Amino acid sequence: MTLCDVITITRNAESNIYQTLKSVSEQEYSQINHIIVDGQSTDFTVKIIDSFPHNKTFKIYTQKSIGITAAFNEGLRYVTGDLVVFLNAGDLFVNSQVIAQVVESYKNNKWLWASGETISLSRRKYLKRYIKQYYQWQQELFLYGNPICHQSTIFSQAILSQVGLYDEQLYLEADYDFNVRASLISQPYLLRFPISYYDTTGISSIKVFQSYITQRRLRKKYFPLTDNQNLIIDTICFIKAIKRFLLIPIKLYL
Repeated sequence: MTLCDVITITRNAESNIYQTLKSVSEQEYSQINHIIVDGQSTDFTVKIIDSFPHNKTFKIYTQKSIGITAAFNEGLRYVTGDLVVFLNAGDLFVNSQVIAQVVESYKNNKWLWASGETISLSRRKYLKRYIKQYYQWQQELFLYGNPICHQSTIFSQAILSQVGLYDEQLYLEADYDFNVRASLISQPYLLRFPISYYDTTGISSIKVFQSYITQRRLRKKYFPLTDNQNLIIDTICFIKAIKRFLLIPIKLYL
């Protein structure tokens, strides 16, 4: 059977790690290996993980390097399955059939990587936004930000062996860089069902202007454009960053 590795990155996540563990354990698909990389938590995160009644194969590793990008790479070094998905502390699968649906699509369509739909949530989950799938994939989507949600993306071992690891020099937008590199090998297969609930109060969602600057630099690295094209896209992306910044208090409160 197809083995799916779920990688969860944690650090001082005692308030939300339980729900993520529960979400993975409740998956009806049985061939799941849960890889947990803990960034030397000083709270009760590890105790919660150890005491949780896991019904999937799981292993917890202590992160020896520094930073979330390095933690992603540590998780990737432990994978043994055919498919890999990241579901960080606080993130959830939308239902118990998600991994079964993903595996069925993988078997039927032979894709190298795939991106599904996402439901974004505010801190207290009062605000929800269903992010529907694109009608068709266009590489130009990367010009205006990261069009692929990290928690709703599934990679096969075949493409991971070609893309390599995340760029640990990137504090923010490492997933943007990784997705661009993957797309240059093969375009993502578009799954037309939701994969995960996405917490919009994470660091990349809060530090919107730092993300804007990093994406701008990466965009110019991978997509050479004219000065006029860059100016137009920079302006559009900056306006989007302002809108996201203004929404931060609402997301944190609601």
